[in-house]
Amino acid sequence: MRALLDYLNTCCLSESQLLFRCGLTPERLEALQREGRAPLPSYRLRCAGAVTSFFGEHALEGELAWYPQAMAEWLIAAEHADAAALRAHFERRYRAELARLTEQGLAVEPAGGLDEEWAHFLAGTYGVCTRHGRVEQIAAKGAMVALIDRLTERQARVSLPAPELALLRRAVDLLDEVEAWFAPHERAASSRARCVDGVRRRYLGGGA
Repeated sequence: MRALLDYLNTCCLSESQLLFRCGLTPERLEALQREGRAPLPSYRLRCAGAVTSFFGEHALEGELAWYPQAMAEWLIAAEHADAAALRAHFERRYRAELARLTEQGLAVEPAGGLDEEWAHFLAGTYGVCTRHGRVEQIAAKGAMVALIDRLTERQARVSLPAPELALLRRAVDLLDEVEAWFAPHERAASSRARCVDGVRRRYLGGGA
């Protein structure tokens, strides 16, 4: 529990921190989420226990929530746009990042379409698997996982020629930059473990 809380408090914003930064009430945040204008929490922690102090022991029960760091920036925009405009804004930023990666010889279209990516964004998924939850990180993360899997055939290839190894190294390094570290209980099953740590060990001569 301590390791999880340390991770969440270091890498994410608690709901109370988020509301304070944006000057919103909990009710307003819930309304934006219902309207499809803001993502749900990336992490929810249901708590049931007791607190002990000078005044004795008291039972506690409730739920705590955490969001990615970029959620504050998104909420400010969400206050001034409807769901359709926000979806279009998401797509523009997403496609612009793919275009930038294409110019660098790195882009591979992610497996899911934009509708699927938007749905994952609103569900809070990308606060779990990207460093800050920014749209550009979401696009880069999906593209780099797809490129790494294509080059290595999901690590089924025994070896790669030098030009492909150079491209693989660039893809892994970028994925390392944009991807989350993941909470302790998630790391072993994460795309970081498979596509960064595992690929470096198998193909790039590096430790995890």
